[in-house]
Amino acid sequence: MKISNDTRDIFKNFSTINQGIKVSSGNTLQTISNMKNILAVATVSEDFPQDFSIYNLPEFLGATSLLEDPDFQFGDASLTVADNNSSLAYFYASEGMVTSPEKMITMPDAEIGIDISSTLLNELQKAASVLGVGDLVLSSDGTTITLQVTDKKNSTSNTFSRIVGEGNGVSYTMNFKIENLKVLDGNYEVLVSSKGISHFKNKDVDLEYFIALEPDSKYNV
Repeated sequence: MKISNDTRDIFKNFSTINQGIKVSSGNTLQTISNMKNILAVATVSEDFPQDFSIYNLPEFLGATSLLEDPDFQFGDASLTVADNNSSLAYFYASEGMVTSPEKMITMPDAEIGIDISSTLLNELQKAASVLGVGDLVLSSDGTTITLQVTDKKNSTSNTFSRIVGEGNGVSYTMNFKIENLKVLDGNYEVLVSSKGISHFKNKDVDLEYFIALEPDSKYNV
């Protein structure tokens, strides 16, 4: 079977969440961070014929990129990747070596909903890098909703903020770590629950993330 560039991009993105992955038979890919605070789920065009685990996904992607338009054949203990001139044998990891999701998250009712464009997402991440800060704060005074990158622990921190919507009459401060926003580039519908969880759903491909909020988040303050 062939693996599309779109699916390779998802694998590459998932490798930033967890370097290992367990792939189940079918067309759904899932991964979870070792801290269990990021869960990602994608539906892809390929139909994988069996379960298998990869311990070092960046290594696997790097190795398979050496071949041009390769074909993937899945064996019991390893897979073979081959093109017209070259072939690669890559052995699976034992299942216990890879952290994988045990069950799907049921998203609780969300009090907050916003859209985040690919452009805005890139601007926020770039601003955080340029300013050397690691916090993303989604807040509202009841009238407007603002996204801000800052250092919450520093009262004189440099900040970058953007108004992203109209408030619902409730004040809140929902805190994320920039390092947890390991989402594939794209446009997202974002739902946030006061129960400490957010849902990022990609508008362009069948891909979603569940990302935990920081414990100091407050709703209706």
